[in-house]
Amino acid sequence: MTALLGFTTAKFPAWEAAVAETTGRHHLQANIEDEAIFWEAFDRGQSPSQSALLAGVGRSTAYRWLPERFEMLRSQKVTPKRCQALLRLTDQRCHSFERERLSRLAKERNAAIAAQHAAILSSSRYADQVAASTVSEAQRRRTERDSKYWQLMREGKSNAEACRLLGMHRRTGTALRRANNYQIPSLTPVPAATGRYLQSRERLQIADLLGLGHSMRAVARELGRHASTIKRELDRHRDVEGRYLPRTADHDARAQRARPKTHKLATNPRLRGLVQRKLNRCWSPDEISGWMKKTYPDDQSLRLCPETIYRALLLRESRGLHKRYATKLRTGRRIRKTRWRTRTGQGSRIPNMTMIDQRPAEVETRLEAGHWEGDLVIGVGSVSAMVTLRERKTQYGIIVNLPRDHTAASVNDAIIGAFAKLPPALKRTLTWDQGIEMARHEELTKETGVPVYFAERSSPWQRGANENFNGLVRQYFPKGTNLAVHSAKHVSHVMRELNTRPRKTMAYDTPAARFKAERNAPTAIWG
Repeated sequence: MTALLGFTTAKFPAWEAAVAETTGRHHLQANIEDEAIFWEAFDRGQSPSQSALLAGVGRSTAYRWLPERFEMLRSQKVTPKRCQALLRLTDQRCHSFERERLSRLAKERNAAIAAQHAAILSSSRYADQVAASTVSEAQRRRTERDSKYWQLMREGKSNAEACRLLGMHRRTGTALRRANNYQIPSLTPVPAATGRYLQSRERLQIADLLGLGHSMRAVARELGRHASTIKRELDRHRDVEGRYLPRTADHDARAQRARPKTHKLATNPRLRGLVQRKLNRCWSPDEISGWMKKTYPDDQSLRLCPETIYRALLLRESRGLHKRYATKLRTGRRIRKTRWRTRTGQGSRIPNMTMIDQRPAEVETRLEAGHWEGDLVIGVGSVSAMVTLRERKTQYGIIVNLPRDHTAASVNDAIIGAFAKLPPALKRTLTWDQGIEMARHEELTKETGVPVYFAERSSPWQRGANENFNGLVRQYFPKGTNLAVHSAKHVSHVMRELNTRPRKTMAYDTPAARFKAERNAPTAIWG
């Protein structure tokens, strides 16, 4: 220290002792002894001014000590009434001290939340940077090539033409299409937590969030994962001292997940022979699997599921069975026909649907009120949802929040509650898409008297009024957000704002005004 200051003095020991002593008090504060004299006099019944005079301090110091003592008592769970009695405060002064205390606590709490949020964002950005730095140049070029390929496909190019423009083999394009189930990927960015396995960036975030004191459930919410996923990750990869090291965890997880594994039919000649003999007799894979389980109950080496046999026969990269046995299947196919490529199959999951072409013709004219269109607005993770209803003539909209689930029973209850407040003349028809939430539409019709008509698949224009309303709703409840956090009061406020916005199609009248006019119209007009 003397070398840094460039001089020495005999006062160094005293200065060191003063620095080492941590009283928590500022050097300009009054002495602790003076403060003790002040409170001793105050407790004897002296006024703050008289107690300050006895302690030898100013009145401003005394009146500064009062709110400090009030704060100390409140931190010790002493009630405001008791603090007022102990400090002999007026009602106004006590309320003022309490307001200042609550305001300070709110500021500290908000600052802590903001700091926590900033730390989470910083952790996410750091994880993204680390993940991006691990991508090789070849992987980057491959990703860029794939994005260009899909952009050409969106522009209507064929696979052969897109591959020719990019200078790659046609089989490469076919492999890309097969990997995406022959569907062009959406331009909407996919969240990082959509894969089955945790990624390296997610493990980095887990370590950072645990360091910030987050619980496993809080970490799961930030990553968009289930809490049990985080628990299993920590149980598997924490060291003996309880520390979670993300790089080590990622390396161990990849080693434990080594692929490809040896095919069971390729390594077990006896099992393969049994399967081939039964296939020659035209047994189905399900019959083969069930027969082996019943015939050899104690031999685990002779167990396999029907899907293993199907994959060995129908997938090009599978091994273990010769493809000629595929002709022994009932369909006789040599390749698997994916369900999405055909419109036939097991049919609709909604029984007894009445299609939109059977809907009354007056619904299309929009001259009669009471014809509604409905849909669901889904929140992040498909957990929360909102029922949206829109009347075709007046453009009046209704929003009902479903914070916990959107099952058929919940949707029915929401619609029944919304329609219960309407007169019969404003409840004529309801048009919906073929979502599974309408599986109990017959119960809904029985309860409300409103017949439900279903639009064709992938035909949102048949419910144009509701689709437009959903777009307006998304201004207040964006995609990818949790809809469960919104209170019923806030949802009602948004619904009121939407219904009081003027519409160009109605000469800039508001839906609320048009709907009110229809509601107050004479019954003769309704009929």
